[in-house]
Amino acid sequence: MQHWQPPVLYEERLRPRGRAWWWLLVISVITLFTLGLIVVPIALVAWFVNVGRFARTRIKVDSERIWVGSRSLRLTALDLDTVDRATNPRPWRVFNRRYLWGNPVWTRDSIGIKGLDAGKKCWVSVGTNRRDELLEVLHAAAGEARARREAAAAAYAGAPLAAPGWYHDPWDGSRIRWWDGEEWTGYAASRHDGGGAP
Repeated sequence: MQHWQPPVLYEERLRPRGRAWWWLLVISVITLFTLGLIVVPIALVAWFVNVGRFARTRIKVDSERIWVGSRSLRLTALDLDTVDRATNPRPWRVFNRRYLWGNPVWTRDSIGIKGLDAGKKCWVSVGTNRRDELLEVLHAAAGEARARREAAAAAYAGAPLAAPGWYHDPWDGSRIRWWDGEEWTGYAASRHDGGGAP
């Protein structure tokens, strides 16, 4: 069966812009006067590593998840009432798969969101040049994802849940939709695309 992906609703590449180089000059001068000449090359190398990393990073929102680079979180895990500006990460968080971080200082703005993923804390802390558009897409997509989750919870309350798989779409009789074992996802396709439903 062909693998269907949910539609991409928002995408932004975190490319360094002119202000990245301005900040590089500022940080170099501050490092020189506070820590000394010997530390400046270390600061420069760290800066270019960051630039290289974020030049390839993109933020993507589909009907199921928010992605920052190769990491993602379910939209239903995020508490959009906690939306704020991004904060500097605690150093150990960057190793946590539930921490989506992409907060370069050269973007115009940022978002920070907290949440719970399988009972464990999760965070999104990213820079963006299109904050209003990103938040609008997140609110709409998360609302639809929550509605699918609530519909599944109501329909299957107290009943054993079906195994993950492609099933008839409960909202559109001409399609099939992926059930992940707990809720309906945004992965859907026409029944005529070569897929089948049990």
